[in-house]
Amino acid sequence: MIHKALKITRKFYVYQKERFPLVVLVLSLFPAILSSSAVTSSHPTILNICVIILASVVYLLHIRIIDEHRDFLHDNIHHSTRPIQKGVILREELYYIDLLAVTILFVIAVCTGLFTFIISLLMLLYTYLAGKEFFIGDKIKKHFFWYNAVNLVQMFLMQIFVYTYFINSFSFNKPIIIHFIFTTIGTIIYEFLRKLKIPGNDGSGGDTYTSYLGFNISIVLYQVLLLLNAVFFFWITALITSEINYLLYFALGFTVLTFLSAILHFIKKTTKTDQLMQASFLFLYGFFNIAIYIILK
Repeated sequence: MIHKALKITRKFYVYQKERFPLVVLVLSLFPAILSSSAVTSSHPTILNICVIILASVVYLLHIRIIDEHRDFLHDNIHHSTRPIQKGVILREELYYIDLLAVTILFVIAVCTGLFTFIISLLMLLYTYLAGKEFFIGDKIKKHFFWYNAVNLVQMFLMQIFVYTYFINSFSFNKPIIIHFIFTTIGTIIYEFLRKLKIPGNDGSGGDTYTSYLGFNISIVLYQVLLLLNAVFFFWITALITSEINYLLYFALGFTVLTFLSAILHFIKKTTKTDQLMQASFLFLYGFFNIAIYIILK
């Protein structure tokens, strides 16, 4: 039993490097969780922060594994180099890892309080329905944007779970609501950038935004979303402080640089400019969240 667990653990380590990079995910989640704790006016300990990061990671892992099962046949045809398709790890082995992830999430939710428990049940129910493609299969897959939108709801439920973890209530004030919209836009941008490809690199799966919108329109749409994300950031800061904090000047400057990185990619269309554009947004979004935390604290 122990030998089998160690074997699966080694396989999962290889798998996560490509399909679920744990270090990157933790670093990405940390700023948003800090700002979430700040707008809820809670005073979390380091243990509180670690627990909610763990809950978020295992929930995202649960979503990833469900996606692997749901998209198995599609990936066999269009993404044959992915770990499952190459035999790095078996779907049955991912099932055991998923069972552990769901158990951890459930235990955290139960130990935290009634409201987190209720939200966790909604989260797991929704992931189950998403995994079954809401029992309408190919019908919903034909509508690429709706299909991605309904799957993104899983991320929004996770953000609500984070709020309830900190306040153990469904009583959300204006700063929390504005912050929720801010994080929602950030999540949409993150998912959008993952599926924004250089012309000619879309592949045959029809699962990128550029394959439907084209490269130019995709870049413009990204910039619109980026502008909205910045607007809601400055709105939050205006709600929580009447003073002009020096961090806001940095935020404005970084926003301009992030826009310029998108323009550069629009012109050059290279792998390096693509990486620069994505890294610029991740840095900006992380800075926004940390700035909210610092200003409130």
